Amino acid sequence: IGHHVITTVQMDFNEFKVSHSTQLNNIPERYWDALFEKFSHEEYDAGNYFSMMVDGNKWKIVVSNEEGLKMDNSRGIFLIDHAWTYQPHIARNQLKRIPGLASRMAMLMDLDGVPLVPEVQEESNMEEGVGGQSSVAPEAGKRLETEAPGGSCGTGMEKGKYADKPSDELVDKVFAKMWEFGNAYTVSNSSLPVWYIMDELGSRIQHSDNPSVAMSVFFYIPLQMAFSLIWPLRDLDYEDEVTRMYYSVVGDSELAAVCHMLPWSREHSLSLNDPLWSQLDQFVVPAMTERCKEDLPSPDVVAQPPSGPISMVYTDLTLVKSFLTHPAFSLTSTEEKAEILWLCEHFKQFRSLRPNQFVNQYPCENVVTCKDLLVEVARRAGHSQMLPPWFPVSFNLLYELPHMVREFLTRKERNQDNVWIVKPWNLGRGMDIQITDNLTHIIRLAQTGPKIASKYITSPVLFDRPDAGGKVKFDVRYVVLVPSVAPLVLYSYNVFWLRFANRPFSLDNFTDYQKHFTVMNYLEGVELKQIHFNEFIPEFERQYPNHSWKSVENKIHQMLREVFQSACSRPPPAGIAPSPQSRAIYAADIMLEWTPQGDIQPVLLEVNYSPDCVRACKYHPDFFNHIFELFFLDPTRQSGNLPVTRLL
Repeated sequence: IGHHVITTVQMDFNEFKVSHSTQLNNIPERYWDALFEKFSHEEYDAGNYFSMMVDGNKWKIVVSNEEGLKMDNSRGIFLIDHAWTYQPHIARNQLKRIPGLASRMAMLMDLDGVPLVPEVQEESNMEEGVGGQSSVAPEAGKRLETEAPGGSCGTGMEKGKYADKPSDELVDKVFAKMWEFGNAYTVSNSSLPVWYIMDELGSRIQHSDNPSVAMSVFFYIPLQMAFSLIWPLRDLDYEDEVTRMYYSVVGDSELAAVCHMLPWSREHSLSLNDPLWSQLDQFVVPAMTERCKEDLPSPDVVAQPPSGPISMVYTDLTLVKSFLTHPAFSLTSTEEKAEILWLCEHFKQFRSLRPNQFVNQYPCENVVTCKDLLVEVARRAGHSQMLPPWFPVSFNLLYELPHMVREFLTRKERNQDNVWIVKPWNLGRGMDIQITDNLTHIIRLAQTGPKIASKYITSPVLFDRPDAGGKVKFDVRYVVLVPSVAPLVLYSYNVFWLRFANRPFSLDNFTDYQKHFTVMNYLEGVELKQIHFNEFIPEFERQYPNHSWKSVENKIHQMLREVFQSACSRPPPAGIAPSPQSRAIYAADIMLEWTPQGDIQPVLLEVNYSPDCVRACKYHPDFFNHIFELFFLDPTRQSGNLPVTRLL
């Protein structure tokens, strides 16, 4: 590993203020000049004011400058280095591969079996601090570059200072513990959180409800690096402890505050019989509101189906341009001339449609395409407030974290499996989806943005792949065609698509993407297993002779009926809005699960608008011809042998 080379970009103070204006709004203006100077000259002077010391069984940070630290000290803002920056899906691999990383993290986290105070070495910069053995943080600004993308290591990684080859046990312990120490930020050009662990000084600042310092992450543009900043919230005297607030809960619910602080509650003091649970009913998902402003169609509109021999189609999708070859349709390059708008971009102005114009979207269809709203739709379809069997136990962590915590603790007490999958509301392609049996991990993910947590399917129906070394996970994608929602008319395309994991399934190593996930078509250098539906069915029935695919598909069809009936059961914005000029296709991603009785139960994972149809067109070139014929041609003009099954 070589040193990260920092190329300083010249920037004057005014440029600094302009380019960092949003971040500077969080920092008192009296510190701006000093902050600019410290960044410009790579000045890391926290060690002149603070020391680390052991107090009983924990570290703490104290003011070691005999003059203390006053709020009116315009230079009283300090840079804290980030020892490790990472993405969770590659963190375990980095801990194994990067020499010294796991050992340094273990000591920083005070893991069992690792000395609280490292052995003193010449380069360790240990010194006597206030009240006992302590150490200032290593000098910041000497980050080391990792061999793996998506992360970096900060100071203190010099060869020989930490063990080069960590054991699997040590890696597992660090990975489980790191969620107590990690923090996250996002940058403007990405929706994925970037996780980091501060250096020893920053990581050992303890929590307080009445903190003595403020802390904020700051991305310094010239270096393309993030640092943490601290500054005093009140005058601090010599030997005063430095504390910060780990997480601030909006509102006055004690239960919410306790749940959010569980990662740092050493006693894990929230038991199932705690009287705080009486507040649980306060935590409900608010009624669905209009998430994106849409101009709903007039209730008086009367659609006029295309009557001419050829209908003009405008589309922004390359696949439609390439594969829509039906003689009844012709492409146009302008929306004004089109009778049919087939768009990938979100369409909002439904009242702008002419009476003879159609679009491939419904108003408020996000009740099924947004993961959090789909949870509510599934709950409607259940009975007696229970979820239907085709949807996993799920919680909206933005509003229902206490419910999720109670469910986790209940399952733990009953010795039930406790593996969960946590997903962002509106990201696809497997991005930022994490699987864990660690409650601290789940809570910390909930603090990085809107998420849902669903019970992980731990008994999936597997498919034997000798080429992959055993039985792997798979899911199936069914295309649902909706020509009307009032009345609800529903079709399923007879061709379905399959996606396979590349490694045999087991309930371990949840960061092994190719074991636990099936979406491989967006990863470079990873095998994408292709089995066509008509080849899959006989092989499935050979592997499971007591379960015909027809019986499984009947359950899938019934599930799809219930999903869309529930989605259309409420007026907008809580339900899909009637729109005579709308038609739409959706992709339902489904896994199969074994029930305790040995039956196969389809489980809905998600519903996608404007799904990726590359494979559909590649292997079934008439895919869009079939869809357009069903949606836009009078039955007398249809071929009569469309590969669809009417569900409603």
